[in-house]
Amino acid sequence: MHTTCNHDLPELACYMENVLNPTLPSWDAVSIKNGDQAAFLSVYNTLHIKVYRFFLKKIHLSEDARELTQQTFIRLWQFRHTLSETHSLDKQLFIIAHSLLVNHFEKQAVQKKLKGQQQRADAASSQTIDQHASFEISNSLHAAIDELPPVRKKILILKAFHNYNNKEIAREMEISVKTVEHHITKAFRKMKQIMTFVVVFIYSFL
Repeated sequence: MHTTCNHDLPELACYMENVLNPTLPSWDAVSIKNGDQAAFLSVYNTLHIKVYRFFLKKIHLSEDARELTQQTFIRLWQFRHTLSETHSLDKQLFIIAHSLLVNHFEKQAVQKKLKGQQQRADAASSQTIDQHASFEISNSLHAAIDELPPVRKKILILKAFHNYNNKEIAREMEISVKTVEHHITKAFRKMKQIMTFVVVFIYSFL
């Protein structure tokens, strides 16, 4: 049988007016409004499963649904003095539930926005740190090269920055290939020691 709905009530309450069966009588609202804990417990035992299923259908998380169900009945009791004696208690209860659901989604939206902002801030901070570290390493590398003996410095520059092979370096500097290899080994060993120290030093402060 189709039933009509009181259009003074919100849409969700109208929906509940048609689908809830049985509807709690108005005297339950009066009893709770007057602080009757037994009446409140009776309403909780009757409706908490329906309230829980309402939340679970909307948010699909059982833990959040249970928490919102508890909050719904807590709010019902805390604000019992505002209950209407002309509308059934179940519809008023689901109005509270709907309000909490809206607040839940709004809170989630804010948390998602803040999380995104934090992730972007972390990414920017990480990029800044990497750029700073790269700058310091580059400076230390050039300073270390400048401290090498002149011949070794020139060999390293030709090898590392101009991609000369050992024979080309030997021909360019008019020295033997073996001498070139000796200087390269010494230079790279020195660079490795210095850069290992620099990297450890820099990242110990990050």
